[in-house]
Amino acid sequence: ARAGHAVRVLERYKRVGGDPGHHPSVDSTPMLPDRMGKLLGIELKPPQVTPTPTVHFFAYGKHYEMDGTRQHLHAVERGPRPTSLENHLYRIAEQAGVRFEFGWTLRTQNDAAQLPPGSIVATGLHHEPYQALGIPWQEVYGFVANGRFEGPPMAVAWFDSFAGDYSYFANANGVAFALAFDRKPLPRTSQERFVERLRQDMGIELEGWRSFEGAVGVKRLDNPRLFSGPLILAGSLAGMQDPFFFFGVHASLISGGIAALAVDDKAAAWERFRKISSLYKYSFVGRRLFEPLPHSVRKPLLRAFTEVQVRWPDRFGGLTLHTIPGFKDLEGGG
Repeated sequence: ARAGHAVRVLERYKRVGGDPGHHPSVDSTPMLPDRMGKLLGIELKPPQVTPTPTVHFFAYGKHYEMDGTRQHLHAVERGPRPTSLENHLYRIAEQAGVRFEFGWTLRTQNDAAQLPPGSIVATGLHHEPYQALGIPWQEVYGFVANGRFEGPPMAVAWFDSFAGDYSYFANANGVAFALAFDRKPLPRTSQERFVERLRQDMGIELEGWRSFEGAVGVKRLDNPRLFSGPLILAGSLAGMQDPFFFFGVHASLISGGIAALAVDDKAAAWERFRKISSLYKYSFVGRRLFEPLPHSVRKPLLRAFTEVQVRWPDRFGGLTLHTIPGFKDLEGGG
């Protein structure tokens, strides 16, 4: 819109903020908001994006506490509230003259064919767009709850046998959010064990637990893609998600800027996209090697991985950051 285009956003729901069954929520993610904001031409700061000073890791029962600022960790509120990132971007877009239409869904190839060439498609964790565009997707399953939690932002992660990936808790602006997830359906006992860990380890109790199912673009080595026929892709649909830890907010914001560039300069956009997704294949292979390992092997590996980051944060504190598309480029000034 700032470049002079007439822009229309087709939103799936009746209001901005994503799936009402999932939000409001909080994503805890590494981010460089000042540099990201300058890159995109928007301001990213509290309350939408808030530094997270404290991080707790529980690696198979062993507790580690880390300085979140060394990991550039930030709490990002998601959802319909005025303090969410979605509403912040919505207000900026409206000020730029963007028009919004609500209740439009991308479910079939026919829906995709109705979009004008050069349309940008970013659809979150829904399955139908992947199927409509012929893009492979990875199923994720789990349990989720949200509620109220006062206090400064905090992030807590559990690596344990009750979930094949990991479970986490995050809070910001009085909102609490917890999620346990895996790449295969989780039994009810997994939810019960996670609820107990929340209570025992952090004294946190949330109600209204419900099942979660979604799709992410990390199924194959060739998932990262900027184009699908005449359409431009962004976010998880474009494969802009770390295949190992599933960090997505940082790369989704960058890929949104690249998608906008692609409207006028496809070659320049592709070069930027290729660069920020260059580490995807290494993270993908690492996850595939890690996935079949039994918990008896994962336990010492994850403890050792966490131990070196806690003991030598200046040398190894940024190991996880290398898995996030575009993070090291932005950190280095690119």
